[in-house]
Amino acid sequence: SEMEAKINQWDYKCKKDLGSVVKYLFDFYKRNKDSFEKYETDKPSNFYTYTFIYNLLKAEYNACIHGKHIRFFLYDNSVSDKIIGSVSFTDIKSSMKSCVIGYKIDEKYRRMGYGRRMLTMALKIMVTEYGMHRIEAYILPGNDASVNLARTMGFISEGSAYAYAKINKEWRDHLRFTYIS
Repeated sequence: SEMEAKINQWDYKCKKDLGSVVKYLFDFYKRNKDSFEKYETDKPSNFYTYTFIYNLLKAEYNACIHGKHIRFFLYDNSVSDKIIGSVSFTDIKSSMKSCVIGYKIDEKYRRMGYGRRMLTMALKIMVTEYGMHRIEAYILPGNDASVNLARTMGFISEGSAYAYAKINKEWRDHLRFTYIS
């Protein structure tokens, strides 16, 4: 049977109780380290520690209360403390009604519709409650699942962002997609 999932918008309300999320997020990153590192910017050597994750969440909380960052988590309903997805909105510019989206799904839950459901809910919140008009996604070429998800969600291609992010010690071009509300 299909597993149920729920979205938890923990810092949608800028949740200050970070301790309850640190372990769940640490486990999510640790479980998916090899899978995520193929597509994400280089991490500091202490990234996979509770201290780093706590400080990351604390920084995200501070950015949230200043209107610059929002992160949503997707949890597995059958295991309430297991994060299976994350979607972040960064570089929020309220005057421009724009931001940048980043998302990831636990590799064991991919191609099951969770990414689409997570993005559907998160985009709706960002458009209706935050008034975002333009949401950009930067995707590494070859990440076909992410490109397909962006297109399915209505993102349109705007070409390339050259030397956009350093991945595995090399500056890499990214495909730029935009969602217009």
